[in-house]
Amino acid sequence: MSITFFLLFLLCCTSSVLSARDDETVLLKIKKQLGDPDVLQSWIMGFDFCNASDNAAKNYWYITCTSTGRVLSFALQNLDITVPFPDAICELTELEDLVLYHNPGFYGPIPSCITQLANLSQLDIVGTSLSGSIPSFYNHANLKLIMLSHNQLSGTIPSSFSTLPNLNFLDLSSNYLTGTIPPELVHTSYPSLVLSNNNLTGELPKCYGWVNFDIFDVGNNQLSGDASFLFGKQKNAFKIVLANNGFDFDLSYVELQDNLNWLDLSHNKIYGKVPDSFATVPSLWNADLSFNRLCGELPQGGIMWRFSAAVFADNTCLCGYPLPPCSTSAPAPGF
Repeated sequence: MSITFFLLFLLCCTSSVLSARDDETVLLKIKKQLGDPDVLQSWIMGFDFCNASDNAAKNYWYITCTSTGRVLSFALQNLDITVPFPDAICELTELEDLVLYHNPGFYGPIPSCITQLANLSQLDIVGTSLSGSIPSFYNHANLKLIMLSHNQLSGTIPSSFSTLPNLNFLDLSSNYLTGTIPPELVHTSYPSLVLSNNNLTGELPKCYGWVNFDIFDVGNNQLSGDASFLFGKQKNAFKIVLANNGFDFDLSYVELQDNLNWLDLSHNKIYGKVPDSFATVPSLWNADLSFNRLCGELPQGGIMWRFSAAVFADNTCLCGYPLPPCSTSAPAPGF
């Protein structure tokens, strides 16, 4: 019995050592898939990748490790190479943070094996030429941030994101995504959802009215319908962007949240009056209500001095400072 225990103990220790050595092998495999670029010339057998001191290299890559020498975070950035996604990254089985930033030469699909990284917490792939559909993640309890902006991804937004209980930040902006926005894409307190600059259609899921967003940005799509449920005094949104869509709702009775700093409703079909709460939001400095169907006298006083006439331009019949005064009498006969 004691011999069996000894063998199991030895196997366990050997396995731990081999795991760190295996990650070294994987890194060398990644280097080969990247075409052995000069910026990775220090990646050779025996290289202490957990304690790299080449600060200049940090402009191109970055690695941190666990206490046992396994790769914990992995970043590649600003690489001037043209290669497919290095799928050997999927073999870094302890990986928590993956950052591929501004590598425009990366092309082809994001491999589905990326979804098998059980410990992944942050997936940050920005500014590449990667195309195809977004991989579907299911029930990944560790995933908190997914940023896949400024790529060439297409297809629909995976509804499987609703199964990620701790996903707090989702940015899929500046791609070629189509279809409707699935419900429950983000979770936890004060999440951020950024889906701007795509080709999304349909209405916003009503369930988002129950979410207390930090950032909600769906500008520059082809969305329609009501979005008034995103607002409310009890909410805490810092930024709401609905610009360049076909949203159609009455703004008259909307109560803007006090934390709102950025509000862009321009180029929609929003009607009614500008609500009195617009003039009382203490943190509102960036606003655009232009190119809608708003009418009536603008609220006066408060923070209205912050806004130029351009903020309210090209509406049906808005008037009052900073626009021309409202007419106080009916026009004389003949005019």
